[in-house]
Amino acid sequence: MASFKKTTTGWRADVFKKGIRRSKTFRSKRDAIAWSNQVEYEIESGHHTPGAAPPNARMHDVLKRYRDDISPKKRGARWEITRLNQMMRDPLLADVRLVDVGPRHFSAWRDARMKKVSGSTVNREFNLLTHACKLAWREWQWLTEHPMAGVSRPPENKPRDRVIAPTEIEAYLKASGFSFSSPPKTVLSRVGAMFLFASETAMRGGEICNMKVADIDFNKRVVYIPETKTGVPRWVPLSKKAVQVLNHVLDYTGGSQTVFSVTSRQRDALSRKIMTTAGLEGINFHDTRRTALTRLAQKFGPMELAKISGHQDLRILQSVYYAPDPSDLVQKLD
Repeated sequence: MASFKKTTTGWRADVFKKGIRRSKTFRSKRDAIAWSNQVEYEIESGHHTPGAAPPNARMHDVLKRYRDDISPKKRGARWEITRLNQMMRDPLLADVRLVDVGPRHFSAWRDARMKKVSGSTVNREFNLLTHACKLAWREWQWLTEHPMAGVSRPPENKPRDRVIAPTEIEAYLKASGFSFSSPPKTVLSRVGAMFLFASETAMRGGEICNMKVADIDFNKRVVYIPETKTGVPRWVPLSKKAVQVLNHVLDYTGGSQTVFSVTSRQRDALSRKIMTTAGLEGINFHDTRRTALTRLAQKFGPMELAKISGHQDLRILQSVYYAPDPSDLVQKLD
């Protein structure tokens, strides 16, 4: 039987017949139906066998199947699809036949990427490739072994240690047009409000973009985050300044689907524009998280800080954020 699902790029057809599963995305539902009918006919005729890769299959086929079948089910689908499309155009990977692919091809890809992007970026793409190859090997049976086994990863970047100064926050807000004395009618001004809110709460930009009014408990001064980077929901306490930002924004966007009425894409692009206008260098939106945690670490211990930030590894908080003055600890003993 075939099933059809509307996606952001068209119509996705899924065929499952006699233990054989095939999927593909089309611009129109009519094309999706025609393709599924052809595939079902070929399965009935014995032209498809479980686990069989396309004739003369290349890594391009692995990446494409992963993009169409696996990535849309993930929260980070937009990032993955963009990266996979990029990899599908890279001859170092895409043009390699599956019968030939091996560690040397991924080593060459890694070394070429390291000349263009950071080690942390390469590692994120490395994880994506590893999962795609593992599926092609273990589940799809397109590969006889894992071709990335033994390929070393590049070193991670050093953690960012940029803390945004109060004067820099003021410059950002001024460049965005955000002010408590006027309604945040423009998207630019609401990005400014998000920047200030993030600096108070240590919430990630994506979490703030997705925040709904129903997630906020103003009586308890907390906000609930159902979907997080780590997959573990959490409650975040709100400072008086954070509550002030929310009330000011909601006076204008109260009827919208999300609190700030700003998409992640808008936030990324407009925040960079604001930085340029304000003349701020060496800062990105995510630095608001470190800025907030550095301040909160003066009031909370590692366990409490982890509840607020959602960090799963307490060692990160202890080594990076939690650095109390020894004299303060002595005073707590008395």
